[in-house]
Amino acid sequence: MILVFGGTTEGKKVAKILDELEYPYYYSTKTKVDYEGKGIPIHGVMTPSILENFCKKHEITHIINASHPFAVQLHQMISDTLIALPLIRFQRQFSSRIRDQNVYYVDSFEEAIRYFNKNNYSSLLALSGVQTITKLQSYWKDHLTWFRILDRDSSRAIADKAGFPKTKLVFGYPQSKTEEMELFTKLSPDVIFTKESGRNGKLEEKIAASQALDIPIVILKKPKISNRYLCVDTKAALIEMINNE
Repeated sequence: MILVFGGTTEGKKVAKILDELEYPYYYSTKTKVDYEGKGIPIHGVMTPSILENFCKKHEITHIINASHPFAVQLHQMISDTLIALPLIRFQRQFSSRIRDQNVYYVDSFEEAIRYFNKNNYSSLLALSGVQTITKLQSYWKDHLTWFRILDRDSSRAIADKAGFPKTKLVFGYPQSKTEEMELFTKLSPDVIFTKESGRNGKLEEKIAASQALDIPIVILKKPKISNRYLCVDTKAALIEMINNE
């Protein structure tokens, strides 16, 4: 039995691969989601001890972490377990980082804010998601800021709890270069902030749109993960990893 941590595009890909192979698996997400695979869906937050007990009880042979690149706590929780199981990280593909005077990578939200202030940016368009509103609070409290978030009640509730102005919320998903350019032109921010979310997060399109309009873009680097993980990003590599471990 395999345990998959999903809730992402990568998670769906893993589920589809396991369905094709007819391998039994559990599909774990933090909250209940619509799931159409052949595996057994489960949801809820786990701790290392809960995960260890679950793996022993259900005779788990492999753990496949296909969660979001920035799900730092989950990545750490899995790697903190004491069980001697293969920990496979099925990750999205990332393009090489771009060298450009208007493209700046940071290691933390604090570094991003320091960069905004250093350059005296007076307005910001954040494409980093609703969960990052509180992380950038010290900036948007004093500067014009828009946040693009998902058009759903749970996201609105998070923004409201943080005290972020409703009138400065933009709803939607990452788009094509042309569509991103339309948004950037409409708002005309001094700077854009986003995460290194890979190809699935359409990072390349965001960068291309910002470059076309000569707007600086600051990118939060994807977090590093434990070297316990065996990292793959293709179907063939995942299948080989499962069959050989």
